[in-house]
Amino acid sequence: MKIKTILFITALTFSLSACMSMPFSTMYKMSQFSPLDIKPHELRVAIRTDEAISIQNGAVKVSLNAKSEGMQLPDGTFQTSNDEFGPFDINLNMNVQISSETETSLPPFLLEGIEDKERVTVLSLSDEDAQSMADTLALIRLYKAQGLKPHGGFGISTQAQCFGDFSAFEELEVDIFIQVDKQEGYIMFLEDIDIIEEANDREVDLLTPNKCE
Repeated sequence: MKIKTILFITALTFSLSACMSMPFSTMYKMSQFSPLDIKPHELRVAIRTDEAISIQNGAVKVSLNAKSEGMQLPDGTFQTSNDEFGPFDINLNMNVQISSETETSLPPFLLEGIEDKERVTVLSLSDEDAQSMADTLALIRLYKAQGLKPHGGFGISTQAQCFGDFSAFEELEVDIFIQVDKQEGYIMFLEDIDIIEEANDREVDLLTPNKCE
């Protein structure tokens, strides 16, 4: 099976607009990518933006959904949910947490071209969420090995209301990097995204107190 890789072009983070760009190298890598290759405990999202912005837990959401009718029996019916290889329907929506990684430990790639008064914030899944994702991917692989064809999707989205206080900014550009596997390292995913414009387009009130929960 191949869980759809839709994510990395539209649903993944934003609806693309003229103010955003995805490097061609990223497009190529995403075209070769299967969510089954993700190592959830190594999954990272790095956000580079103005140092005055205090990115909070939940600034990035990771979703994974997978569904299967289960194994079909000779009489045309399917296994029940209590049977091995029965049906399943899993929907994971996970807020990504601020990582303890410091700038001194960041790979040089994340700091290339960084401007004065910019900083990089790294986010990762909690241990619990990473394990839930790993278990789901293992289940998908198990069904795939039996010739079954689960379907679903994987996505990464930003939640602009979790980017702290915007009151001093009329526009705010951010760069987003992702890592799905420590050995492969980070790639630039999207660059020069105006997070305020995107929030306004989606009618998110960025001035509301306690807006990120």
